[in-house]
Amino acid sequence: MSQVLSPALPPFEPLPWLQAHWQRVWQTRCNDRLGHALLLTGPAGIGKRHFADVLSAALMCTQPAADGMPCGACADCKLVASGNHPDLVHLGPDPESKSGEVKADAVRGLCSRQSLTANRGPRSVLQIAPAEAMNPFAANSLLKTLEEPADSTLLILIAEDPSRLPATVTSRCQRLSMLPPDADAAISWLSGHLDNAQSRDVGLLLRLAHDAPLRVPAVADAHWLRLRDENFRQFQAIAEGREDPLTAAGAWQRQEPALVLEWLAGWVSDLLRIGRDRNARYLNNPDLRAELAALSSKIRPGAVHRLLQQIFKARALATSTVNKQLLFESLLVRWASLTTRTH
Repeated sequence: MSQVLSPALPPFEPLPWLQAHWQRVWQTRCNDRLGHALLLTGPAGIGKRHFADVLSAALMCTQPAADGMPCGACADCKLVASGNHPDLVHLGPDPESKSGEVKADAVRGLCSRQSLTANRGPRSVLQIAPAEAMNPFAANSLLKTLEEPADSTLLILIAEDPSRLPATVTSRCQRLSMLPPDADAAISWLSGHLDNAQSRDVGLLLRLAHDAPLRVPAVADAHWLRLRDENFRQFQAIAEGREDPLTAAGAWQRQEPALVLEWLAGWVSDLLRIGRDRNARYLNNPDLRAELAALSSKIRPGAVHRLLQQIFKARALATSTVNKQLLFESLLVRWASLTTRTH
């Protein structure tokens, strides 16, 4: 589940944990070796899209700083910040489409722009995010552009799961693999970007956001936290024979499937960690340690591992047209069978 930036984050604020990447890219640009395509990879919420927009602004800015950061004041920077720069184009899945795919026609339309002269400066930037949402026909259409790039265009592909991209595409891009910051650095940065209510337990919120700072404002939302708690109580009740897995599946399929599967994967991963070490240092859900430890004592680690693999497969289907009711039923019935055998 990708989340937008914190509203408190200015458009061109540098993210400290990505500064090494910034220096590398800007030095490459200064040496005239930037190339025609970048692939930014890493988990959701660490700032890949923000990085891409800052870089786009820097390439269009008329007065960039010595380190390449855009001035934020010139006309081009203001157009980028407002989302209206004619030389910066974003492409993502059609919001009206149930498939969640980036389709070939959209990619062909985007790539046709590279043959056009930039409107305001020497270079245009075309961004595709998430790039792994391209279906095979779309990826093939993009490949033709990567094989015959235009000097005046930079393609930026942004992906959380680059393994879903064809090797023929990734091999033609300069790749930047981005990682979350360490917890202390993230907490320090977040302290200046959260309001008092959100920052009461920023360490826990960061962990629930999978160590991705830009996701923290979303997981700090009271509705998000309440829904997570309600779903976990159902997960726990199924294990204890107090909840019908089919009823729970009906409730879960009406929610955002990708989010529910993310929670489910986190709980099951923590069960495996606790199964190996009752005092496991790292948990996705440290606030649920006692409840997860009680569940862990009832099931075999091998069976839990197989369930986790099934959850991962389900996550790959979550944005497709698969029947969500049946998907959750299969997972929760399996979960019930792992735990009720010992009762």
